[in-house]
Amino acid sequence: MPRTRLILLILLLAQSQALHSATAAEPTRGYKSLFIGHSFFVPMARGMTTHAHRAGFPLHEQLVFFEGGDRGTPGYFWENSRHSGNIKKALASGKIELFGMTWTGVGRGKGTFDHFKLWVDYALKFNPDTTFCLAMPWGRHPARYKIAEFEKAMKEAHQRDFHNLIDRLRKAYPNNEFFCIGYGQGAVELKRLYHAGQLKDVDGQTKNRDKGTSGIFTDALGHPDKIMIELGQLIWLATIYDVDLEQYDYDPGFKLDLKAIATQVIADDDHGRHWTSDK
Repeated sequence: MPRTRLILLILLLAQSQALHSATAAEPTRGYKSLFIGHSFFVPMARGMTTHAHRAGFPLHEQLVFFEGGDRGTPGYFWENSRHSGNIKKALASGKIELFGMTWTGVGRGKGTFDHFKLWVDYALKFNPDTTFCLAMPWGRHPARYKIAEFEKAMKEAHQRDFHNLIDRLRKAYPNNEFFCIGYGQGAVELKRLYHAGQLKDVDGQTKNRDKGTSGIFTDALGHPDKIMIELGQLIWLATIYDVDLEQYDYDPGFKLDLKAIATQVIADDDHGRHWTSDK
């Protein structure tokens, strides 16, 4: 290979690595984790201890802090949350290895680049090797939307806005890993099956408490019902720990193959984890 082409190839590879930020080195025993977010986020986070231990990561530990709605975004946790002091105390211990946050969409809450940066800077003061996951939920009032409209809105928010946020963080902190947990796409897939008449595990899009029916969501706002929580937790688990869900010894309790859907959601998200070449 001519010298000029070789130099060009090296430069291109270096640029690609910088754009993708740090690659993931698979933890052998489990992360000491911190998750902060709202009610579309916390049900997924709370299941990670059980799932991680079951999947072979017995040293996974976590702290989860909850605030409702827009108050579950990074800026509100920083400025106004009653939990802010305890979150900072956990980070100041220097023991947090994985820090997960979320947002509520464009123009809502306090989930801009600068709001995330406040927490990233604080975390890195005490553990410069912290890994960050940004979890992308589904939109509010999902049952109001036809599937095409919902899918389009989610795609725009996910790829244009949320991925752009992750790209900015990767560029600003090239020595740390930032990755997306795109579990909100799970809601798109369940809605798609429902509208096609292929989701037999639920009675409707939204649960009816009075009639004792089940749904993808528990209410009009879009809080997750059991099937959405199960799917979301599988997406979280396999994204964080690179678990092969086909081999994972766990039955979500539905006829629908949630493991296959989770695997496809992860495969379709190019802002997930970038694993080292020996994986």
